[in-house]
Amino acid sequence: MNEVVQNEIESNETVLETIEDYYSVLRTTVESMESDIAKASKGNKTAGVRIRKSLRFLKKHSGDFVKFTLAK
Repeated sequence: MNEVVQNEIESNETVLETIEDYYSVLRTTVESMESDIAKASKGNKTAGVRIRKSLRFLKKHSGDFVKFTLAK
């Protein structure tokens, strides 16, 4: 995930009030990983590092999403 997308998501983090907001963050993260996945499949190790970082971010936010939906 590139830094611009991550900064945008983190700045909107305090405004996640609906299921659509949470889903939008997850979708944006996955979409931003596409170019890194293509690069990593060609052997770019740095892209692999960025993918793993994005996956950790996804794991954290998907857990928050589950907690949010259970609280509703």
